[in-house]
Amino acid sequence: MGDARFPNGGWIQLAGWDVLVLEETGSTNDDAKALSEQRNGEFAVWAKKQNAGRGREDRQWHSVEGCSLTFSVLFYPNEIEKRFLSRFTALGALALTDLLRSAYAIEAEIKWPNDVLIGEKKLSGILTEITWRGSSIDSLVMGMGINLTNEAFTNAGELRFPATSLENEGVKFESPQAFLEKLLISLRQRRQQLDSTQFLEDWNQKLAFKDSYMPIKQYQGKTEMLCPGSINSDGSLNTRDLEGNWRVVQSAEFSASSSTSEESSSS
Repeated sequence: MGDARFPNGGWIQLAGWDVLVLEETGSTNDDAKALSEQRNGEFAVWAKKQNAGRGREDRQWHSVEGCSLTFSVLFYPNEIEKRFLSRFTALGALALTDLLRSAYAIEAEIKWPNDVLIGEKKLSGILTEITWRGSSIDSLVMGMGINLTNEAFTNAGELRFPATSLENEGVKFESPQAFLEKLLISLRQRRQQLDSTQFLEDWNQKLAFKDSYMPIKQYQGKTEMLCPGSINSDGSLNTRDLEGNWRVVQSAEFSASSSTSEESSSS
């Protein structure tokens, strides 16, 4: 069944989720937020082609049909989950690492705060956005972009961080829809642990670049060499500077080079 706002799309059921499938759109995050005003309950929006996806710092990212998996999930956090909103980005990342391990025997890591890496190369980016109703949290949208094939980033120009794809890592899946279905199952399973100590332990276990100094750009600050140590309960990152002093970083971005564009993001 179609939707009046999205004549090029239709609703399907995947893993117990209502999913709006679009042939092409601007941003699935924007679509999910718009639909939340008309629909009850949680759902997902999957675009086969996306031409105005956003990443951190409002970077633009365009997906290519068949080469990228771009989708957003609209959550209505319960009262307990509202105390752990900073973990929803990690929810997407852990769900993906869980799936890669269980279904494909591939170990992936999480580059704090919002990327999934394989072999220190970026496979996926995640962007979460909160919608407020007055002073209360109404909903949260989590968008993910996953590189399916190398064509997802070969035409992206200079990359901020080295990239990889499922194809490049030898992952064989039936179709983007089949992979999305498995990932939605993994998301539902991981969500049950969102407020748990186990969730934080697993996030820390998957933290990339532990004991390695990396150029880290702090927002409203300069780029400096810092060594990731561990993630706190509130989602902040403990780091060590070159003098051995520990610092807590609330929001920042890792770089593998001095370039200024980014290869993949979310929705």
